Amino acid sequence: MKRLLMVCAFALSACSHGGGGGPGAAMMQGGFAIPVSAAPISRGNISQTFSVTGSVNPLLSASLSSVVSGTVTSVGAQIGERVGKGELLVKIDDSTLRAQLQSAQASEEAAASHLAQTRASAGGDVASTSAGLASAEAANKTAQLELQRNQELLKKGFVSQSAVDQAWAAAMQAQANLRSAQVAAQNAQLDPATQSAAQANIKNAQAAVDQARAQVSLIAAQIAQTEVRAPFDGVVTARDVDPGSLASPGTTLMEVAQLDPVFVDLDITGDSLQYVHTGTPVSVTVAGGNGRVWHGSVQYLNLAAVPGTLTYKARVPIANPDFALRGGMVATVSIEQAHKSGVLLAPRAAVFQTDTGFGMFIIDQGKAKSVAVEVGLQNDQMMEVSGPGLAAGTQAILNHAATLQPGMPVQPIPSAGQARRQT
Repeated sequence: MKRLLMVCAFALSACSHGGGGGPGAAMMQGGFAIPVSAAPISRGNISQTFSVTGSVNPLLSASLSSVVSGTVTSVGAQIGERVGKGELLVKIDDSTLRAQLQSAQASEEAAASHLAQTRASAGGDVASTSAGLASAEAANKTAQLELQRNQELLKKGFVSQSAVDQAWAAAMQAQANLRSAQVAAQNAQLDPATQSAAQANIKNAQAAVDQARAQVSLIAAQIAQTEVRAPFDGVVTARDVDPGSLASPGTTLMEVAQLDPVFVDLDITGDSLQYVHTGTPVSVTVAGGNGRVWHGSVQYLNLAAVPGTLTYKARVPIANPDFALRGGMVATVSIEQAHKSGVLLAPRAAVFQTDTGFGMFIIDQGKAKSVAVEVGLQNDQMMEVSGPGLAAGTQAILNHAATLQPGMPVQPIPSAGQARRQT
């Protein structure tokens, strides 16, 4: 700093004693160098970008409402609070529905009991005929054996013909009873009328059970609908209900948004569309973001222009764990247009326009030297340059004064960091 003040003092002294040749001439006559700001030319990578305006939108957004009517008994979250998926947000009075559920469950139990009785009755008819058949078969077998025994005894003279005749009659009656029992059993098994009646009774009883169960399920579903829960992890962005309010179908109760990640939506014009595709990296800044930069890449790009315009919608997901990005923010999105590696880079402040192109002043052996340069890619700080005498490390003069002429002795002013280290 002291050195800079001495240089300026000597320069002013030389100007006050000069003979009209201008400040530069006076300094040269006094043998003093002109203090200039300078920075070295470097070799590196540069990207040329263009910017578009976008908007920050939640990844997911839902307006929550009830499908049943009732009095709100509790509200579980306030605006700005984080909620988890499935968390209960609004509860609606379900006392009437629970009473209806108990009644429906009792009806279901009664219908199930009647179904069991109907099935048992239908099975009992078949069982009864089967038992009758078994009894008739046993009686017939006994009668036939008795007839055979009497016939044998008649041959030996131990019984009379009358006894044999009685046994024969009993056997014939037993055979008739057996045939009757067989027919009854067969009818019970195969008679369509009997089977149809039993099946119809069972089907009717089963239908009553199904109807009762359906009613129980319906009321249980209505009770579940009295609980409004968060559909995903997010943040409450609107609360339009309080306990005691009357909820009705279709009326918004709360709004929940998922803000991690968020989408930055932007419009790409037809001229810039050639530089944008799925996967193109971007940088995002927002007003009030204190210079913070978020990075992401294009995930969605519409293949059709917005009706009535020549712009195409693109969406960029951005991680937002601290919720610094909020829905509705206006974002500036920088998109890479071109990139080069290993080229000479000079500060934009060193390059100026000439009648024939571009030029810059460099410091050559302590003197200002004007050189013509070709420029390439550029951003807000650096420019790609090429030309005679340019190399990495060459000092380029920044924001030169109009009085600076080629050949004038110059002295680079220490940067703010260098000046602090010297003091």
